Amino acid sequence: MMATTQRTRRQIGIIGAAALAGFGALTLLAAGPAQAGSITFDFGAITAGSQTNVITGVLGANAQSFTQGGQTIRADAYCCATSTTATGAYVTQKAGSFASGEAGLGVSTNSTGSDPQWEIKNGSYLLLDERALTGGYSISSLSIGSVQTNEGGTIDIYGGSFSTSSLDLTKLTLLDTVSNPPGGVIQTFTNLPNDPFFVVTDTTGNIVVEQAIITAPVTTPEPAGLMLLGVGLAGLGLVRRRAA
Repeated sequence: MMATTQRTRRQIGIIGAAALAGFGALTLLAAGPAQAGSITFDFGAITAGSQTNVITGVLGANAQSFTQGGQTIRADAYCCATSTTATGAYVTQKAGSFASGEAGLGVSTNSTGSDPQWEIKNGSYLLLDERALTGGYSISSLSIGSVQTNEGGTIDIYGGSFSTSSLDLTKLTLLDTVSNPPGGVIQTFTNLPNDPFFVVTDTTGNIVVEQAIITAPVTTPEPAGLMLLGVGLAGLGLVRRRAA
């Protein structure tokens, strides 16, 4: 009878330790690591908030919003820069596929389109505002298109306040340079810092903002989950040694 009771106790101990280890493992799996995924904004094939269809032309003055996968990026256009300030302008869209290298967002000084190519030209600025993104998402990649030989521009981060009518150019900090040569018609810039505002401007010729990719941060395992798993496995090993 006593031997039966001891075996039963050992079995209960083993089952309890296994359950604890299993619970720790489930906790660890629930904690990560896991990539929440990415969402791609192809600006030549996505409808703006003020439009009912994708167009080649002027989207409108002030801000334009673009939504994919429940996430929203806002675009603001500025032009006619002085040494310190650019004034509000019109966001344009050049409809088409990303692979063409000739589709995306640009800037116009007026509602009829001052640039017949619907692109960002010298002295124009397109600001991408990611403050509406939720769930830890941020812009991690930008693709600039229509970069022909001897054309180029810059990608800047913006560290100031702004309105739809005015952009303070003294608040721009250079992040990267677009140039051809040596780059191709589409140039993609990755591993961008988590910053609420990016500004794309042209220095020579005409370029477009083709694509933005947003990603969410990777979830790392919680220390408590790792500890629980370790305790469970240790307990399981101890009970097995006693049972032997």
